Amino acid sequence: MTKQVSGSPFLKPFFMKTPVRVVSPRQQRRHTLPASEFRNLTVQDAISVFEIEREAFVSVSGECPLTLDEVLNFLGQCPELSLGWFEEGQLVAFIIGSGWDKERLSQEAMTQHVSDSPSVHIHVLSVHRHCRQQGKGSILLWRYLQYLRCVPGLRRALLICEDFLVPFYVKAGFKEKGASEISISNMQFREMEYTVGGQAYARRNSGC
Repeated sequence: MTKQVSGSPFLKPFFMKTPVRVVSPRQQRRHTLPASEFRNLTVQDAISVFEIEREAFVSVSGECPLTLDEVLNFLGQCPELSLGWFEEGQLVAFIIGSGWDKERLSQEAMTQHVSDSPSVHIHVLSVHRHCRQQGKGSILLWRYLQYLRCVPGLRRALLICEDFLVPFYVKAGFKEKGASEISISNMQFREMEYTVGGQAYARRNSGC
């Protein structure tokens, strides 16, 4: 599953509403980047991804969900299972996933990508420190889940999270599958599952 998905309306630039104002042609030439854009990540984004991830997680848990080498690995193998939110060309939030082919997540799922699998393992969702408490995590997750409808053969999304994050994912449509067998630095997790539905809707409205 290395071919990037095209034709999805969820990856087209999404422009934030701003007051209408008249600008000079010189000002227009200066501002050529979209105000807000969602797209798949590439290996060129890896450093920005890791910097945001490191700041968000190391101060809390002492460890990153993904090392820089793992970020590079997943963005090289399955960029179509990632999604970044860019504002004025700068990464402000992202999700990285990989393919998985078993019913439950195991320790091996933390570092492996299984091609052409029916499940995506969401490794990490992170927001830049200057953009938190603005609802960006919820918006990005919603966009990502809608985008997954256009990935051929994909049927569900899996992730692990700490107890305090369970309500966040339940609100997004995930269901709790119980305690995860995965542990990191003696931290315990809950496993969550989201069923990727609406295939007919996606085909009718996006030409996927």
